[in-house]
Amino acid sequence: MTENGRNVLIWDKWELVQRLCRALDVADGALDCLAKEGYSDPSDPRNDVCPEKVISETAFLLIAASTVSGCSDVTERIDRIARSLIPHARSERMLLQTCLHPSLALDFAQAHICLARLGYSDHKFDKLLRQSCQAQGALGRERSPHRVLEQEWIARCWTCSEEDSRKYSARTPLKSVLNHPVDLFGGTREDFYAFTHALMYLRDFNIHPVSLPRRRNELLAEADAMLARCLDEQDYDLGGELLLAWPLTGKSWSPAASFSFRVLAKVEDTAGFLPASSTRLDHLQKLEGQARRRYLLATAYHTMYVMGLLCAVALQPGRKPPGIISGRGARRGGSEAILQVIDSIENNAHWRDEIETLSREERDAVASLLLNIALIRAMKKRQFTAVQDLLGIADAQGLCDNPCSSQAAEALERLSVFARITGKNKTEDSKQIEDETVLAQACP
Repeated sequence: MTENGRNVLIWDKWELVQRLCRALDVADGALDCLAKEGYSDPSDPRNDVCPEKVISETAFLLIAASTVSGCSDVTERIDRIARSLIPHARSERMLLQTCLHPSLALDFAQAHICLARLGYSDHKFDKLLRQSCQAQGALGRERSPHRVLEQEWIARCWTCSEEDSRKYSARTPLKSVLNHPVDLFGGTREDFYAFTHALMYLRDFNIHPVSLPRRRNELLAEADAMLARCLDEQDYDLGGELLLAWPLTGKSWSPAASFSFRVLAKVEDTAGFLPASSTRLDHLQKLEGQARRRYLLATAYHTMYVMGLLCAVALQPGRKPPGIISGRGARRGGSEAILQVIDSIENNAHWRDEIETLSREERDAVASLLLNIALIRAMKKRQFTAVQDLLGIADAQGLCDNPCSSQAAEALERLSVFARITGKNKTEDSKQIEDETVLAQACP
């Protein structure tokens, strides 16, 4: 609907509940098809899914869904899925793995622990788990900081203690990516993944949240920039996880986040599911029956779970995305020049069509998102003249106060040093300088 020329979407409780229920129904199917043997794709090993992953991630989704109150459609699904999950989470295989691999005991027991947190306890499994966690080799595995946060989160779920939550507030988070600015241009998908998961483990779906190691505004500004990259690459799995940053931290949704949620919802409504980058629609169309169902679930279940997580947290009081993208404080016409640069660099993604549905005021409100997309595209293509031009536009429009702009400006400064060392112009055609090892390392 429109209101005073603005495109208004009403994200009421019912619509968010429907999307969450859709994700829970996918979880029901994923357990049925994948929890026993997983999935193997001989044509693309990237689509292989081990059963333990499906089991753990389903339990993770149930914890998030349990925070939704006053909705029988959700609670009935949680109970049904939990009861279907129990024989998989507490199978002889899971017990044996927990027994034989004490350094991985919490990993194999995650689904069991989540079920116990939901009220489906099993004291015999707890007894064996406790012995494994007390074994000599229980801590004998090296983990990255966000994986350490995962272990601590699972342990806190096991004890369900708010005191334990406070105990971790000044330790591992300081070593994680949440305490350091993300490399927005050179960072990998795994770096962004570490950001989203560290945030989820710390905030515990707002049940027993742990304090953030940096100011929320700083983290959300970086989430805005990472979101721009995911949106442009149509990575809706990671993009959905990044959107969790707003309802998990209790801050109002930014214009970029509000717009991105619209894009994800539109894609989901159009396709009937939220596709992952690995879901090949041409291959899907060739499959029939159970083979088609298994392929679709194996490649897209995780992305649908992410939408479920997002809607579950958004259903908490005061966490919904706004129906109107507020243009308050945005400069008139700030988006048009940036869109021209974007359209000149490469082909457009789904978000470009959605931009056309916005009013002029709403477009200007998402000018910072458009700037981030343009800078990321230009840096990826090594079009450094375009980067300079974009920073000039950003300065004129008052958009420089964001991490993408500052990191782009730093990159140009480093390229100036590179030019003095090598005698090359930093704005030379990228093909002339691409073979230089130093530049390849500085701007991957």
